[in-house]
Amino acid sequence: MFDGHPTNMRESVLAPKEETKHPEPVGENSKLICFNVGGKKFFVMKENFFTFPNTRLGLLVRCSEVTEILKLCDKYFEGQVPEYFFDRSWKGFNDILDVYRLGRLHLNDGGLCPIRTRASIQYWQIDELLLDPCCALKYYPLIEECVRETEGQEESERKYLERLKVEDFGSSPLGRIRKFCWNLTEYPETSLGARVYAFTSMGVVVLSTVVFILSTMPELTDEIDIILFTNSTEGLPVEPQERWEDGILALNIIDHTTMVFFTLEFGIRFLCAPQKVLFMKAPLNVIDILAILPYYIGFILEGMKDTLVVGRVGKVLRLVRVMRILRVFKLVRHFNGLQSLLSTLGQAYKELGLLMVLLMVCVLTFSSLIYFAEKDSTSRWSFPDSFWWGLMILTTVGYGEKSPDSTVGQLIGGLCALLGVFILALPVPIIVNRFEAFSENYKNRVWKGAVLLKKQDRSEQEKEPPRPSKDEWTAKHAEIVRKNKVSPSPEKF
Repeated sequence: MFDGHPTNMRESVLAPKEETKHPEPVGENSKLICFNVGGKKFFVMKENFFTFPNTRLGLLVRCSEVTEILKLCDKYFEGQVPEYFFDRSWKGFNDILDVYRLGRLHLNDGGLCPIRTRASIQYWQIDELLLDPCCALKYYPLIEECVRETEGQEESERKYLERLKVEDFGSSPLGRIRKFCWNLTEYPETSLGARVYAFTSMGVVVLSTVVFILSTMPELTDEIDIILFTNSTEGLPVEPQERWEDGILALNIIDHTTMVFFTLEFGIRFLCAPQKVLFMKAPLNVIDILAILPYYIGFILEGMKDTLVVGRVGKVLRLVRVMRILRVFKLVRHFNGLQSLLSTLGQAYKELGLLMVLLMVCVLTFSSLIYFAEKDSTSRWSFPDSFWWGLMILTTVGYGEKSPDSTVGQLIGGLCALLGVFILALPVPIIVNRFEAFSENYKNRVWKGAVLLKKQDRSEQEKEPPRPSKDEWTAKHAEIVRKNKVSPSPEKF
């Protein structure tokens, strides 16, 4: 600035001018790049991405045209530091950047679902083989579990939609009655009345089982059971038992009442079933049939007890009377624990089959050894005897009629007993693990069923016409009053 002095003017004219700074060129000459992922910016050295050139980011930093860049990202902003924008969540992006820095994929920053993590890895075109072993130990099992749950959810929704389609009884009065009875007897979770009915049915099953147990007591045994099951083959006189006639009559009344209840229940469920053939093929329904039929077959055959009880009819009648115990299996319908146990055994059939093969091989081996070791002993062992002995020893049950006499036979027996302990211990962790897995799946099915039930309620509400509001009712009433000239009383509406 000139202040009037010649010296200052000369210095200002002779002073060198400051150089104007220009921005560095954009693109290939920029060493720093910016990734804007979901609004969060990450600044990275460009040279890091030359390690894996075939990935999305590796291809992106080598693009020279804007059209090529926009194929790999959502937005691109030129500047001193080029910025690439991705419209997605930024969680886990630090793990992706560490792949280029370290050469390995380590999952420690995402906090995402394994399915989302895998989708993110696939989006950035990172090879899963780069995953560190410490992370792979948790990543792959979680992926399998999530895939299994997802497939199970899709399968349950598919079955649910099929069930809604099959169980569409229509809007007629008969259809509504069938729908009500079907939900009442099949789905306790649909209403309070269905739950009360389920507890009532379970109580009747327990009562019928108790009656069956009490009827085997000598004082309460029915006359037909005395005729059928009294053992007189040895010619020994049978001592007469004092019988309680009133108790027998009460048990018979309760037994007939429970069977009438089971018959009505099965008949209603059969009449309301949307698909009769599939209903009859269901395992629990087969159990219901086997629990009901012996009552009516025995009722028919009891009329022949005086004439043909010692012949074929008597044998059939004995079998029918024993089959009454099948009523106990009706409890499977009402106890989820029993269903869990049966499903666990069904899922572990391969492991249990392997255990049975191992057990049979050991039985044959030790049976052969004990047979040849005790062949010349005074006990006179046969191979069926040695086979039975080996099975009892391996299962730690024990059998007292035969035991090895020689030292070699006792040594074989001790080794067989020790091996039996280990064989019986093998299926315990298998069944426990399967049972825990099924229990977890059952909990998942519970909340899935609750969600599906809410969806069903919502769909039914959407089908119903909306209820008019209070203002609409008032306007409607005013219109009626105006037409009929009646004093207004909206409270009636």
